[in-house]
Amino acid sequence: MTRSRALVFAALTVVFVLAGALAWRLRARETDAPARPAAALPRFTGAVPPARVPAPKPVALDLLNPPCWACPDAATWPIRFRTDLDLLAPLGDGAGNSALWLKDFSRPAGARVAEAEAAMKRRVDGPGDVGKVLPPDDPLLREAEPWADRAAMRFYPDVYGLEGFSTPIPNLLVALTLARSWVGRAALHPETSEALEDCRRAIRWGRLLRQDDAVVIQDLVGLACIRIGAEELYDVARRRGDQPLMLVAAMALGEAAPQRLRTAQELTRLGLVPGDEGRGFVEPTEARVDDLVRLAKSDADRRFRLEAIAQLAVARLKGSHGQRTKAEAALDALAKSGRSPADAAQARWAREVAWREVSPMMK
Repeated sequence: MTRSRALVFAALTVVFVLAGALAWRLRARETDAPARPAAALPRFTGAVPPARVPAPKPVALDLLNPPCWACPDAATWPIRFRTDLDLLAPLGDGAGNSALWLKDFSRPAGARVAEAEAAMKRRVDGPGDVGKVLPPDDPLLREAEPWADRAAMRFYPDVYGLEGFSTPIPNLLVALTLARSWVGRAALHPETSEALEDCRRAIRWGRLLRQDDAVVIQDLVGLACIRIGAEELYDVARRRGDQPLMLVAAMALGEAAPQRLRTAQELTRLGLVPGDEGRGFVEPTEARVDDLVRLAKSDADRRFRLEAIAQLAVARLKGSHGQRTKAEAALDALAKSGRSPADAAQARWAREVAWREVSPMMK
């Protein structure tokens, strides 16, 4: 595999190209949505609990089985890594919730928004085409390191509630910048043991971001963090002649693009694309409502179930009589189901929300 920094930049670009289907919603939230003061989030002031990060699992070459995302069975797979990422970068065992720290940089209600903006201004050009990164000894980068050693990062419901199209999200630019900066630092001194740790730290950070499985764009950013960490890890392993590590990193890299493609396909199925002439609202049809009900009840990935439930709110409000009845029945069942508290919370929002709250997101 030929190493190219341009691929790293391209990987990050693809995340936001795919997330473009959601951009109109985010813009509407900021500019057109009814004014509602955001609740201030209390700053995290506790100490970081100690943590231990285990060594990666040993690679047993005879047991490796590269997944075939192009095979028919892959259509039923959850959009997650099939390769065991513990072979590359196991999660730490640190207690505490990394989201409680990262949420301080959230806009507009985070306690450290000004610090986040100042950090973005401190970014410099990274090595090659990796893009803008924080300097290697930046205080925010160092502060973030132990938070990548946690076992958990949970925003929903520990920090934010699920509010359909208006569900708050963390500052994903800060999250992505941290991973890029660790990768950029590794690229400066690839011969050191610290380089391996920085690559693994970026992968762990991405794994933590994907734990919630609640918001599509957060999952895409987590996937990008894993992707760029694995790509630099491959390069470090190549320099050291560590062929087993190269093979596992290559397998993980080979799974990133199919996951992005499948995500784009799911967004299209869910209707999260602007309608004609840039409109976000797509008129419900019988087939579409049936598909949304099926996805809301059975999709293997929670983030897509939650998106389908949010779309059922539109069918409940703007569909035909039959569509409204079908959407209401599905939402009532989901709201009462004990299978998933998150699904139930989203269904309650979708059952009660008014059109005036949804319509700005549909422009």
